[in-house]
Formats: sequence, C-alpha cells, structure tokens
Amino acid sequence: MYYHFNYLRPMQQSVTDMTKPILVDALHINTGGALMILNHLVDRLVARNVNFVLLKDERCPGLRSECAVPEVVVMSSGERSRKRYYKSCCNSFSAVLCLGNIPPAIKMPVPVHTYIHNVSLLKIQRSTPVKLQIKNYVKRSYIRYRAANTDTWVVQTENTANLVNRYINRLNRPVLVLPFYHIPADICKTPVEERYDYVFVGENTWAKGHEDLIKAWAILAQKGVYPTLHLTTKSLRMVGLIAEARALGAQIDNHGYVSFEEVIELYNRSKATVYPSLNESLGLGIIEAAEAGCDVIGCDLPYLYSVCEPSEVFQPQAPHAIAEAVLRYEMSPRKKTALHVRDRVDDLIRLISEKVDNLMIIK
Repeated sequence: MYYHFNYLRPMQQSVTDMTKPILVDALHINTGGALMILNHLVDRLVARNVNFVLLKDERCPGLRSECAVPEVVVMSSGERSRKRYYKSCCNSFSAVLCLGNIPPAIKMPVPVHTYIHNVSLLKIQRSTPVKLQIKNYVKRSYIRYRAANTDTWVVQTENTANLVNRYINRLNRPVLVLPFYHIPADICKTPVEERYDYVFVGENTWAKGHEDLIKAWAILAQKGVYPTLHLTTKSLRMVGLIAEARALGAQIDNHGYVSFEEVIELYNRSKATVYPSLNESLGLGIIEAAEAGCDVIGCDLPYLYSVCEPSEVFQPQAPHAIAEAVLRYEMSPRKKTALHVRDRVDDLIRLISEKVDNLMIIK
C-alpha cells in the first residue's frame, strides 16, 4: 500500500515545541542525484526562512545555500557517531527528516520522516555482483531493523513506495509519495525539430546499463544506421567498449564528466534519451530530458511508468531490443513522452515544518 501526500491539516494543539529547529539529517549524501535534491531542499528551506539544523556528511561538497543555513553540523557518516549525536540532541528538535535512507538509531520524541532514495537497497538484483548483493542485504536488514524509529517513509514514486512496503515497512508506517527535484525553467532551448541526436546522461554503475546501450549502437551500425549517441561516463571499461563500438562504425561521443550547463546543451542537441537503467528511485535523467523536450526510450520496467509515459520501451539487458526500439522510434510516427511527476518540495517542507494532526491520503 502506498500513499500520495495531498495536504496537511493544522493542529489545534501540539505536544511538540515548533519553536525548536528541524533536523535535516543528510549523512550518507555526498554525490549524484541525492546531492542535487539536497541542494534543492536546502535552497527552498533557506528561501522560506525555516529554522533547521543540517547534519552533513564530511564528504559532501559545499551546498549552494550553505552559508545561509542557521546551523550546520559536519561529521563522518558512520552510524556510531550518528547515534551519539541523536542521543545528545534528542530533545533539541521539533521534527526530523532523514534523507539518507536510514531511520535514527534511537526513538525520537518528535515526528521522524525517512526519505528512501536508494532502490538498490530495496530490490536487490540477481545480476548484481555477489559482494554488493551481500552489502545491500545487510544495509536493507539494518533499515528494516530501525523501522520502528520513523513515523513515515517518504519516496519519489509509486514504484519505490511499493518496494518500501514489500521489503522494509514491517510496521506498516504511511509511505508518502513526494517527488522533489529542480529543473531550470530555461532547460529547453532548441526546437525539437532541429535535433537529431540521442543522449544518456549518467555515470556508469552495474545497474545503469551503459554496456547494453553501447552494444546496441554497434548493432545499429551493423544494420547501416548511424545515429549519434552522447554519453557522460568516466569509466575506463566503458571508454574501451566505446572505442570498440566506434571501430565498427557506431557514432558515440563520450564527454566524460560535464557540468550541468553542458548537460543542458547535450539535451538540446538530442531528440531522445535512451535509458537502459535497471532501477531508479526517481530517474532524474528522465525528467531532465523530458523537460528539455527530449522523448524517452526506456526499459520496460515499473520505475519508468511511475515517472512518465515513454515514447518507446525495450526489454531490460537486451542490446538487440534497444536497437530495435530505436529503429521503431526512427521509422514510426513518434509518440511524445508525457511526464507523470512534478516537484513537490514545498509539500515536503510543510510536512516537516507545520503542526499537523492529519494526513489526507489517497490509497
């Protein structure tokens, strides 16, 4: 069972002191999409003059609005130091938002909301390397063990909500679907009819599917079809596979690490993103691409349909299926991708900052 968070009803009386700050626990966040949404949340909290303390991972780079945060506490991401901090400050906050998947190690006397952003900890793929499977299983078991210390789970999509209920929500806490992200208003700069390329933005991990995508482009070249694909990976193994595919005639341009401004330029050169990832908590690259005017050609998996109605789909982990999907997209009338999500960061802030006694929910 999952819930769409709709609105909050103010309380007439509250047992918590709302003059105390909120704790935003961002330990374990230091890179990637999680860092992007942390930046967005902190920007909005600062803009709305919310009184909060930011618990920050020592590996995390400086945030855009960090200088305006009322209080920043920096520490290692280990659970031992985190537990000590919670014990020493357990009566100092009006509410807690844990952004790093893991509820507090102790039961807090105030509302606690835990945001789950790593679906690899929930649904452990059999294709995952064995050591990583074991590591993720241990982490998932720990989150499940600490489930009593959160009052709600917060997720980005219905797909993630279903996984939370299946694997860690042993006490049937409410699961609130509250996607939040930031897309610049001017991300779409080039008319779609002037674009010819394809793009997949993201660094290579075992679940992202770069290898299958590169092989698919080699298959297209063997069929005499030569669309240009833009990638942004630093993986030496992927760089080697790209060179092999290019030797077969595949048109693949790997840009390595690029700034977000350069990512926008890549989107605006592309008519579609090809998304071979096996799982996503949100799929920020899908949303960015669609907002930039690109269509989405993606894996026929639940996470994709939680985010959008794609233009084409293909079987996971099947390079030939990817190539066939691209050919269908090229040769058939194109169905425009439609997004199903919107940024709800302000609803999340209301959840953690207002006195509430009722969650209006839709099952």
